[in-house]
Amino acid sequence: MKIFVSYAHADTAVMVELQRVLDAHEVWFDHRLSVGQEWWAEIERQIAGCHCFLLLVSPASLESEYCQKELEHALRLDKPVAPVMLHDMDIPSKLSKYQIISLVGGVNSEATVRLLNGLFEIERQVFNPWKPRKGDLLSADRPRLALADVYFATTNPRKKQMYEDILNVELQTAPIDVKDIQHVDAGEVALDKVLKAYDILKKPVFVDHSALAIRAWGGLPGGLTTSFLVPMGLNNICKMLHPFEDKHADSISVIAFMDGYLRRKFVGVVPGEIPPAPRGDGYSWNNIFVPAGFSKTLGEMSETEILSISSRRRAVIEFMRFLQSNYEVI
Repeated sequence: MKIFVSYAHADTAVMVELQRVLDAHEVWFDHRLSVGQEWWAEIERQIAGCHCFLLLVSPASLESEYCQKELEHALRLDKPVAPVMLHDMDIPSKLSKYQIISLVGGVNSEATVRLLNGLFEIERQVFNPWKPRKGDLLSADRPRLALADVYFATTNPRKKQMYEDILNVELQTAPIDVKDIQHVDAGEVALDKVLKAYDILKKPVFVDHSALAIRAWGGLPGGLTTSFLVPMGLNNICKMLHPFEDKHADSISVIAFMDGYLRRKFVGVVPGEIPPAPRGDGYSWNNIFVPAGFSKTLGEMSETEILSISSRRRAVIEFMRFLQSNYEVI
């Protein structure tokens, strides 16, 4: 998602911290290096092109002429606004209708979860393929696709629930159990799986494949994660990594979609590391993955915390954007 960040110079330190937190997004902010007509034209262009206008709310930003001009321009364009409160203070009436995201205690893990989940609600509105955007007209050039025509091929009720929570829709599922090819690339596994699912259903269908890629092992187990973890066990994975100084790993989620003409994959990646031993009571390999910026494993996190940094959610957003761009979704 393209995010325009409006902030006062006094809040620059917070802005720098937010760049790390918002690494999954395309963030633009004004460095205030110059002023003038060309500078303001660029500000207007960036606001017009953003999906979300994020305002760091502080006494300094409310007094800033530039911040207020940027906010007024975003409101005129009817942009989704995310007010992020940095200090306990009264909220101006023009921001009162928006959900306020509090960073009053600083950019800690709890605040990060609130921020990312708040922004996801905006993403879900902006990219929801079953909710027409303002000004959109039906196009004869794009095929039509109804939610009732799309199937999620899975035998896992937990995955169905996770996807329905993310998409905020009820999904049709097809309990198709297809054999995974043995490939380290999770994307190739998902593309093969969706092809097999479409051959059975002959209807638009998507599948899900998740993977854990450990850098010290050249990306293994990757697409082989399920086959690897079942015989090895989580404890042994951690022990096998003890001799390696590099503990980095990526949580990868892949969605593959096919409608009979197009076959596409959508990938979400969350960086993190493997702890010395499993912790928590999570699903699959959640007990051995600590997301970057956090101290807890996914298995120790609440559902709200997991959702805020979910690689699956990142893949879903790309999938939604694809559907929105390529179909008249009805």
